[in-house]
Amino acid sequence: MVEFAPLWVPWEHRLQTLVVPQWVGSIHCYVVFIGLLFTRFWIISILYAVWWYLDRAKPWQGSRHIDVLRCWAVWKHMKDYFPISLVKTAELDPSRNYLAGYHPHGIAAVGAFTNLCTDGTGFPSLFPGIRSHLMMLNLWFWAPVFRDYIIIGGMVAADKESVFHILSKEGGGNLLAIIVGVVQEALDARSGGYKLVLLNRKGFIRLALMHGYWEEGSGFNWRLARIVFWWEDSTDEYTSYFGRKSLNPLTVKILCW
Repeated sequence: MVEFAPLWVPWEHRLQTLVVPQWVGSIHCYVVFIGLLFTRFWIISILYAVWWYLDRAKPWQGSRHIDVLRCWAVWKHMKDYFPISLVKTAELDPSRNYLAGYHPHGIAAVGAFTNLCTDGTGFPSLFPGIRSHLMMLNLWFWAPVFRDYIIIGGMVAADKESVFHILSKEGGGNLLAIIVGVVQEALDARSGGYKLVLLNRKGFIRLALMHGYWEEGSGFNWRLARIVFWWEDSTDEYTSYFGRKSLNPLTVKILCW
């Protein structure tokens, strides 16, 4: 039986509830794309298909940051719905590039998306000069319209080519986050706790070693960075801790430079 929200629920809460489905529901844009092909508006899908073809390599080339869209007010409402917060515990040097691990995955990686692909929790103000990217399964970039939706947030394909493109950029100021446990970890998501999938998930460390830098006289100068995200049962809040203070026995060590 469907239970509707009481009429006296504050408008702010209703708006927050409305924002979350628009994010999840955007995945199904392919239905509209296919449906238009069988209407008199079929030209819209054809023109989009041409654009899609011309832009097909973008997820492997650093994606497309559009700051105006990342600053939408809807992300603030989405952040407040859960709520989600980002706690800074370490500085990031904008002259360097970073590879960061994010865990656990959760059901929809909503914490990773909100923190790193939008300005909802204030990432740009906490880490000025750092442009964040988040790796995502390649198959999502084959979903029409939705692919553009996530590309503007800085999401890139989960492929070595994407890593090479971002971490090889001169001048620094780029952070590439990878959700280490990926789908397997998402399937193990449970309310009130989390299970990390770390065994045989060391490929990103090899990539960090390949893109590390050498400082004369001191060997490799590694900096430790990580993002740990969990549900705090006592407050029902999602909190992301970035930096050294997030260390715990379950935390995978991520090499950064």
